[in-house]
Amino acid sequence: MITVKKICLIGGEGIGIEVVNSAKMILEALNISNVEILEAYAGEEGEKKLGSTFPDETKEAIDGSDAVLFGATHKKAQGVLLYLRYGLDNFANIRPCKLYKGIITPLRGVKDIDFIIVRENLEGLYSVINVGEWNIKKLVRRGILREDKYKKFFHESNGYFATKIITEFGTRRIAELACEKTLERKNSGYPGKLTIVHKSNVMPSTDGLFKKEAYSTAQEYIKKYGIEVNDFYVDDMARRLVRFPEDQDVLLTVNEYGDILSDLAAELVGGLGLAPSGCVGGKIPYFEPVHGSAPDIAGQGIANPLAAILSLKMLLEYFGFEEADLLEKSIEKYFRLMEDVAKNWQYIPKDLVSKDFQEQNKFGKTESITNKIIEIMNGFI
Repeated sequence: MITVKKICLIGGEGIGIEVVNSAKMILEALNISNVEILEAYAGEEGEKKLGSTFPDETKEAIDGSDAVLFGATHKKAQGVLLYLRYGLDNFANIRPCKLYKGIITPLRGVKDIDFIIVRENLEGLYSVINVGEWNIKKLVRRGILREDKYKKFFHESNGYFATKIITEFGTRRIAELACEKTLERKNSGYPGKLTIVHKSNVMPSTDGLFKKEAYSTAQEYIKKYGIEVNDFYVDDMARRLVRFPEDQDVLLTVNEYGDILSDLAAELVGGLGLAPSGCVGGKIPYFEPVHGSAPDIAGQGIANPLAAILSLKMLLEYFGFEEADLLEKSIEKYFRLMEDVAKNWQYIPKDLVSKDFQEQNKFGKTESITNKIIEIMNGFI
C-alpha cells in the first residue's frame, strides 16, 4: 500500500506567499502520486481570511500533515513559526551550503563548496525566547553578581542579561543527528568529517559541555563507521569558512553560532536568496527559505523563489522521494543559465544580476524563473 504524504504549504507574510506559491507550482509539476498538498494561512493573510494570525484551521492543517513548507514571517506570523519550532520540538536546523556551477562566489579560485551546518535549534543564547531577558540588577539582588564586581566591571549601569542554556540531553540528540548526517554523506562519497563548533575557552561550562557531549556521542561513529571528528572555536571557524570552504563537510554548532555562520556560508554560494533550510527532529518537520519577508518588494512579482524551491527539494529528500533527484538535476541545469547573463537575464533573479542590469530592469520575475525551472524539469521527464 502506497503511503500518502501530506505537505502543508504556508506562505506566511511578505514575499513568503509568493515564493511558496512558486514551490507549489514546482510540486504540482512534479506530479508525485502519493503527495497531497494542504494549504494554510498565517499572519496578515490568516487574519484577513480566517480572522486570526494563527487560525485553528492552520494548526489543524499542520498537525494533520507530514511536513510543512513555510515562507516567511514579518511580525504577525511569528506564532506559527514558534509553534513549528518549539511546539513541535524541531531541535535541529539543517543549512546546506552548495556552490552550483554558474553561481559566482566572492572567493577567488574556489570552485567546489558543498557542506552542511547542523545547528542546535532550541537551546543556547536563544533560550531567551522561553526564559526571557532580565535586568542586570536582578543578578546583584540574588547574589549571583557581587556588588563590587557590578561597580568595577559594569559601572553600576542599567542593563540586561540573557541566559545561555546548554543541556546534556539537547547536545546528545543534536550530536547524534549530526553524526548520522556525517555518516550519510560519507556513504555518498563525501569525506565523512564532523566539525564541532564552540567557544569553550571563554565558556567552559556551557560550551565545554557541548564539546564534551558531542565528542562522547561521536565515539561510536568513529569506532564503528570511521567518521572523522575535530573541533574549532567559533571565531576560528568563521575564518576557516572563508579561507578553507572546500575542506568543510558537516559542522555541528551551538544555536547562535550556527545562525551566524550559516548566513556567512550562504554568501559564499550566492547569498540568502539561494539559502534553504530544514528544521527537523520533532513531531513534524518544516522547511523554509531563510531570506525573510522582504516587505519592501512584496507583491511586485520580483521575489527570488530559488531558496523556497531548494527548501522544497530538501523536503522531498527528507522523505526519500526520487523526484528530489529530478528537481536537483533541473536546478543544476537552471543555474548554468547564469554563465551567460546577457542572454538569459530574463530568467535570473534581481539579486543575482549586476547593478547595471538591475538599473535597466533586466532581471527575471518570480513567475518566469519558476516556469523556466518547470520547463527544464519537463525536458528530463
